[in-house]
Amino acid sequence: MPRQPSGVGVAARSPSGAAARAPQPSSPPPPQRYRALRARYNALLVTLYERTSLTQREIAAAAGHTVRSVQMLVRALGCLPRNAERCRPGTDVGVRRAGMRPPPLNAPAARRLLAAFAGVARELAAFTEAQAGDELQRATVRAQQRTARAQRRVMASAMRELSHLAMVIENASAAKDALAGRGTRRASRAGQSAKKPKWPSREEMFERQQRVLRRQEMAMYAAHDAARAAKAAAAATPASESEAARRLNAIAERRYPAPQRGPRIRGL
Repeated sequence: MPRQPSGVGVAARSPSGAAARAPQPSSPPPPQRYRALRARYNALLVTLYERTSLTQREIAAAAGHTVRSVQMLVRALGCLPRNAERCRPGTDVGVRRAGMRPPPLNAPAARRLLAAFAGVARELAAFTEAQAGDELQRATVRAQQRTARAQRRVMASAMRELSHLAMVIENASAAKDALAGRGTRRASRAGQSAKKPKWPSREEMFERQQRVLRRQEMAMYAAHDAARAAKAAAAATPASESEAARRLNAIAERRYPAPQRGPRIRGL
């Protein structure tokens, strides 16, 4: 059996070759590229766990994650446990792949595999950072848009309040001018001597009442005289009045003829 590489030595070696020159994307790759990277990362992790003697701590250091995250991912991928006999009785190790454990890798192959795994891990980390940067940029743009909308709303509200305030000030100044003009008119009137109402005496009131009564009496006498004159004029022209009455009766007979009486029926 070939000699297994030392865990510390392999973890301490710096990556070389294509893994050292792994691209650092400035923007997140497309979903197909990300899925391919994730599948390659999972395959390299399964190979490192099952076919090398590297500890989980060394694998986690190469991936840039914690040991617990590596343990959970290994269990989720269904890797064969290294020391299943050390588990407590009844412990569920999860769904595992069927078959025998593959043969271990030699030291050069383990180093190349670890370098490739580190390169894929760095590429995935760069993708995560680029995705987080894009999310941060989009969030910043959304925050700026919200701030601009809020500023526009505040400015519009301030302009409405200023216009309302200007209208109130204008109305107040107009009312003040009107009150000032009324006050000047009142002041000009106040400068004149105000005449107090002088009530008439009893004699004057009696005279006024008598004059009113005399005017009413004269009007009554005039009405009586007019009625007597009209009556005398009507008595002086009886023929014309009879002629008018006759004409009215003739018109009424033609307009409303008298009902003709039928034969009289005696009671049985």
